[in-house]
Amino acid sequence: MEHVDEHRQLCTIELIAEGHAERCPGEDCPFWERGCLLTRVEEELDTRPEVAAFLLGLRRELEAGRDVLVDPVRYQFEHLLFP
Repeated sequence: MEHVDEHRQLCTIELIAEGHAERCPGEDCPFWERGCLLTRVEEELDTRPEVAAFLLGLRRELEAGRDVLVDPVRYQFEHLLFP
C-alpha cells in the first residue's frame, strides 16, 4: 500500500531556498490553506530566493512552536520585498 506522503509535491520554499526539499508538510504548514499558498507565487519566488529563505525560516520558527511577533516579521518581510 502506498503512503500518502509519496503523492505530495516537494516543498516549494525549501526547494527554492536550499536547492533540495522534503515533501510538502501539507495541512501542518502555516502557508497551507486548501493547498499551498506559495505555489501560487512560485514563479516570483524563483527569482527571489532570499524571500523564499525568509519564509522558510518563518515556517520553521512556527513549526517549532516559537512565538513570532507580527510587527517585526512584517517589517523584515517588507524590507526584503522593497529594499
